[in-house]
Amino acid sequence: MTLGSSFINFNLYSSLFCISLSTFISLFFNPILIKLGKKYNFFDSPSVREIKKNNNALVNIGGVSLFVGFFSVIFFIYLLFKSNFVGIYDDIFLTIPVISFACLIIFSTGFYDDKFPLSPFLRLVIQFSSASIMWVMGLRIEFLDLNFLIESYDLIELPRIISYFLTIIWIVGIINAINWLDGIDGLASGTSLLISLGMLIIGFYFQNSIAILFTSSIIGSCSGFLFYNLPPARIIMGDGGSNLLGFLLALTSIILFKENTNLAILPFSILIFLVPIFDMSKVILLRIKKGNSPFLPDKNHLHFQLLEKGFNEKEVLMIIFLLVCISLSVSLLFLDFKLFLPFLISSIVGILIIFLKKLF
Repeated sequence: MTLGSSFINFNLYSSLFCISLSTFISLFFNPILIKLGKKYNFFDSPSVREIKKNNNALVNIGGVSLFVGFFSVIFFIYLLFKSNFVGIYDDIFLTIPVISFACLIIFSTGFYDDKFPLSPFLRLVIQFSSASIMWVMGLRIEFLDLNFLIESYDLIELPRIISYFLTIIWIVGIINAINWLDGIDGLASGTSLLISLGMLIIGFYFQNSIAILFTSSIIGSCSGFLFYNLPPARIIMGDGGSNLLGFLLALTSIILFKENTNLAILPFSILIFLVPIFDMSKVILLRIKKGNSPFLPDKNHLHFQLLEKGFNEKEVLMIIFLLVCISLSVSLLFLDFKLFLPFLISSIVGILIIFLKKLF
């Protein structure tokens, strides 16, 4: 696929602008949030520290910086669009106020849950309701791609009822996959940044301006947050932040493929989210097998198992980040992206080096 130079220039500059501005805003807010969190006692609970093996209480409202960093940029561009200063001709952009409202619901639920624990059932009801709003607004999975099984198959248009259930299951699933990945410092934010970077590349490939704006703003928000969240962390995002990131990533993955007539969101996009989806699926199956609730916290997550094998936090982060890079490289292979092979080989070599170093 050939991209027009004017398109590349416009979206390259807009992408760099979104990344820079959201990074700056996130960096600016995190020190303020640390002070406010300490003053008003917004710390992670003892049960969370026990699961995470973290004896130090950390301020858990870092998700605010992610929310403000992302939506400050998106609303700024939305105001430019409404004032006719920028020409983004896409119906999705008209739904920004509704997307913001749904994101606020998701974020507020997690934020409240960090302070006053809610029942898993109530959280799911709120998540399904927010996902339903997005489906009504047109952000939905409408096609299924089976070309990976039978090459001659065209995209299959889904009946509305199947489209609805598949959409809300996808959105709610990604929300909880990212939330459950938030087990050690920097893991959820770093993984979200890498997934967004992969979707940014695909956004340029598909010439999807809205996806580029969304992924760029997520990348910047996560970059500014990671500065304070990597080990040793000074702040964590809390459920508010992880739920928000999951919701935004799920929506962006739908936006990414919505206008494309050659590739459907599923099953291709599963490759992009393969690591968090695999981790969540494995944990759920193990909990059910033991007769426990799927929502009961435990240490069956990949990051906890790697820690128990003797790897330190930084090594675990690097291993999982490289696994994410591998899954992204495979997804780029399906797009005939010429640079997928160096990404794939370097990621595999990186993991081998870490394991060989530990072994010898």
